[in-house]
Amino acid sequence: MTIIIIGASGSGKSCIEKELSKYYGCKKIVSYTTREPRTGEVNGKDYWFITNGQFDEMLNLNLLAEYDEYSQGRKYGTLKDDYQDFADGNRVVVLTPNGLRQVKKTLNEKDIFVVLVQASLGTRIKRYIDRIGANNFTYDDKNEIASRVERDYSMFLGAEREANLIIQNEDGCDISVIGKQIIEAIGDWYEEKDIFSRSYGMLW
Repeated sequence: MTIIIIGASGSGKSCIEKELSKYYGCKKIVSYTTREPRTGEVNGKDYWFITNGQFDEMLNLNLLAEYDEYSQGRKYGTLKDDYQDFADGNRVVVLTPNGLRQVKKTLNEKDIFVVLVQASLGTRIKRYIDRIGANNFTYDDKNEIASRVERDYSMFLGAEREANLIIQNEDGCDISVIGKQIIEAIGDWYEEKDIFSRSYGMLW
């Protein structure tokens, strides 16, 4: 199955993804992006960093399960093949709500568990500044935050309706507890599906 994590910028999606990958054996689906790597990011581990030309070629060849474009022309996407790999285990990926809808439509996969990660606006802005470093923070970064907040507001309206589980991830939350909560919720979800299947004779 595929665990899809969605959440506004700074909500802590990537930390939760790493927790599920490291401690629960979930295979991380690594997104491709045309943006520049941030300090400490590793090609092939955090993202596949590629050129606009390479991204457009994958798009033209219909290799992508989903893709999106953000401010400053930065593109993100994931490969169809990566969702079909590791068939006997769980996959985990961070997507936008639009990416989630594209994956559901493109792959027609029923075993998708959606986790919506939420955090207050203050927490999200603080995390963004901390990631850049207060001493390195510029007016361009301030404008980027404003752009992200505006974009995320419209992007995540009604996202609760698409989630199987909603997680609150404020500063001080224990990521290990969140990881366990997600795995337990998936177990309950599978059990409910099994009960429904046996009751109504449906195949999953």
